[in-house]
Amino acid sequence: MTYIMTIWFISEIIMFSVMILFVHLYISQSMELDIRSSLTRQVTSLSDNILNNNGKISIDENKIEKKYSDMYIVIIDGNGSIIWGSAPDGIRIDKKRAFAPTRTTTGKTSYYYIDRDIKYTMSDSGFVRAYVSEKNILSNYIPVRIICFGGIVFLSVILTMLMLHALRRFRHSVKTMETSVATIGTSQPLNKHMEENGHYMEINSLIKANNRMLDRMNEIFDRQEQFSSDVAHELKTPIAVIKAQSQYALNNMELSAEERKSFEVILKQSQKMHELVITLLMLSRLESGDTEDMQEFIDLNEIVSAVCEAEQYRLSEFKIRFDIKNTGTAETSGNISLVTIAVTNLISNAVKFSRDDAVIKVESGETDGFVFVRVKDNGIGMTADEKNKVFTRLFKSDSSRNSSGYGLGMPIALKIAKKHGGTIEVESELGKGSCFTLYLSKNK
Repeated sequence: MTYIMTIWFISEIIMFSVMILFVHLYISQSMELDIRSSLTRQVTSLSDNILNNNGKISIDENKIEKKYSDMYIVIIDGNGSIIWGSAPDGIRIDKKRAFAPTRTTTGKTSYYYIDRDIKYTMSDSGFVRAYVSEKNILSNYIPVRIICFGGIVFLSVILTMLMLHALRRFRHSVKTMETSVATIGTSQPLNKHMEENGHYMEINSLIKANNRMLDRMNEIFDRQEQFSSDVAHELKTPIAVIKAQSQYALNNMELSAEERKSFEVILKQSQKMHELVITLLMLSRLESGDTEDMQEFIDLNEIVSAVCEAEQYRLSEFKIRFDIKNTGTAETSGNISLVTIAVTNLISNAVKFSRDDAVIKVESGETDGFVFVRVKDNGIGMTADEKNKVFTRLFKSDSSRNSSGYGLGMPIALKIAKKHGGTIEVESELGKGSCFTLYLSKNK
């Protein structure tokens, strides 16, 4: 935007400088032509009013003085001597005739003069000369200059105001589009289109292209989500059969030690597959909006205490401890089951990547219209690239390849946070642990 304004103002300065120069040259040429035409016409008329009366020149001084008050008039004989009238101070009389307007200067004052023969004189060599001050002529063009240059300034101001108005509208259009792009896919669904403002054809074309791209992206994501959901549904039945048959074999059949071990492995892996399918189904429901939009009372302090207590009991053989801190009330409304899942995923993720003797700090409270849960561990941490991908489904960092989990806990937690008008922020440094903060809208 600054670039456009700079180019515009430079172009405007150049354009109006050229206009001013053009107007100046045009007025100067017009003035020159006017002087020549007017001076020629008036001196010709003047020569016609000087008559020969019985061998003497007859002059009506009152008439000439009244009619040609802005001129210096002299009558010169063939020898270059002044017979009548007076020339401007400092002007040397030249007997060489000037039948075209000629410019002469004395001191700082310039004059134009022209000569014409006097009719009916005793001598053919007598002529009349008239001088007119350039300053007097210029004074007649002062209003013209004021109007022209004033018009240029006025036009410049009007164009500048129009350009600034257009730039403000253009900037508003771009800002609106930028805001829409920033919110679509985060706080707004991908099927939410940007509205055309109708001001600029280029902006509208860009908005249409962006909307087409969003439609295409939304179609791709819908197909992906539908595929995940369909696969999960289709896998539920065969996995359930595998689990049931394995349990039946272990409980009702006489098996050798090697056969029992094989069935136990099959049962364990089928149980993991079942958990993965359930998790995928939950993620699909969250992405499609099929989950219940309940408005239950939620106290994050109580949820944090319950989840930490359950995790502590599950990890009784380890030395991991929880340092719980409540910085105030953390109450909101929403789907308490989903929020509990999100908090559980954050805390279990911290446990997964912590050492056996670690202390995990869990803080809950409220800030700036949000309630939050902050989980900080001193585990292995993440690289910058891993931190950018932590919310990508099925992503597992290199350091967690052999750990339990499917890489779906964080994406599910983020979906739950967004469903409740919030988000998840993450801070991490390799070798120094990670800190995940779950935010939920207090006014949800």
